[in-house]
Amino acid sequence: MRDYTYIGGARFSINNLFRSLRFDVDRLDMSWVDGEKPEFSRGLRIMDNDTGNSATVDGEEADKLIYSLTYIFGKEDGQEAFRNAIDAYLTVALDTKEYLVSAQKKDPDGKPEVDEAVIH
Repeated sequence: MRDYTYIGGARFSINNLFRSLRFDVDRLDMSWVDGEKPEFSRGLRIMDNDTGNSATVDGEEADKLIYSLTYIFGKEDGQEAFRNAIDAYLTVALDTKEYLVSAQKKDPDGKPEVDEAVIH
């Protein structure tokens, strides 16, 4: 596996932070020389290995993602339960673009989303 990727023509180094059953969460860092700092220079990428899709987050959204991963890690007993909870959380987070686990909403029928069980 290569340890770099390109986004918008710029080269980013990849450092894997977490791997679940379905998702990879990677830190993306770019080095730039001369010129202006690009709009996206450092953040996180969530890679869905089932669909091949990815999403990049930075700033406050990246902070929410890291907080949520840490929070879920503290709530789950055992590595397998943690990985399953992360898969459920990231599935909803990618659909709703809400990366703070405690802010994820209930569905229209009032039933909790699958990951909401993690925070209660």
